[in-house]
Amino acid sequence: MYFSLEYTAKKAIAAKHAELGGHTGLLGPTVENLGKCPDGTGYYQRYAGGMIYYTPKTGANEVHGRILEKWASMGYERSFLGYPVHDERGTPDGIGRYSRFEGGMIYWTPETDAHEIHGEILRHWSDLGFERSYLGYPVTDELDLGVNSGRFNNFQHGQIAWSPASGASVANCTMDFSSGNNGGIKPQGLDNDNVPVIRRLVTVSAHMELTDDETFGSNEHGSQNGQGQVYITNKLAMGLISLVGKAGGEMRVELTVDCIATVEGDVFVTGKVKLFEGTSEETDDLDGTFDISLTVIRDGIITQPIHVRNTDEGGDFADITLTITNFAA
Repeated sequence: MYFSLEYTAKKAIAAKHAELGGHTGLLGPTVENLGKCPDGTGYYQRYAGGMIYYTPKTGANEVHGRILEKWASMGYERSFLGYPVHDERGTPDGIGRYSRFEGGMIYWTPETDAHEIHGEILRHWSDLGFERSYLGYPVTDELDLGVNSGRFNNFQHGQIAWSPASGASVANCTMDFSSGNNGGIKPQGLDNDNVPVIRRLVTVSAHMELTDDETFGSNEHGSQNGQGQVYITNKLAMGLISLVGKAGGEMRVELTVDCIATVEGDVFVTGKVKLFEGTSEETDDLDGTFDISLTVIRDGIITQPIHVRNTDEGGDFADITLTITNFAA
């Protein structure tokens, strides 16, 4: 006997509703007639306490509460999450709730509210142990990183970022080791010393304006621009930029900048500016220095002006502007 899709959906949804306690159960009484989804694939039934969706592929599954509200805000089944593939469930720690959809998941806790997670970031979080890992629960939806077509989710104790070039990685962490063995979980991203390996993408742009002060005649000027970008970790310092500017045939300024990440995801930047002035631009006569020491906070941007002068003789000087960004790799 042939049954229409609508008939099959209605029966499956009614059976699910009954399984959940019917009119006096989780979802309560019906408030709308059976509806057909805009994509022509699924059907839904709205109840006082939530909804049940049905497709031939996923079967009948309920969605309710803040998870339903989050899914609705994304566009229901028209979003990249697609249809629910099981009812809402509780997490093993007894704190959270989650629903799995065709294209990802939505997690909820009273502290973090409801947030979606999907794709490679979800897979990486799964490898770490989901909410049982040191990262805890997601506290944002997946967001645009703003660089290199990257994406990221923030969690209670860190961040997972993804880019086409580097894949998914734990970008920062404030892991608390006070629990001893971390609940028995030894997640990926920990080195042999039990400290997370933190990876950041750091970009710098530098602009130099040089003035060679002349006792006789007009002052002479020069300028130089440079850029650098590196992937760094909290285990190894990396050179970020090395730049040389010259002016007047007698003055040279050298800039070097290094950086290293911290466990919290900040980046510590060190460097030095050296001003040489003598009989040629290749002189070794060092007449002025400036030490660079600054911190670029996680997901932050900083612009640092630097002024270095000839402290030996003459009025030679250089003005340098550094702009440094620190984002998840």
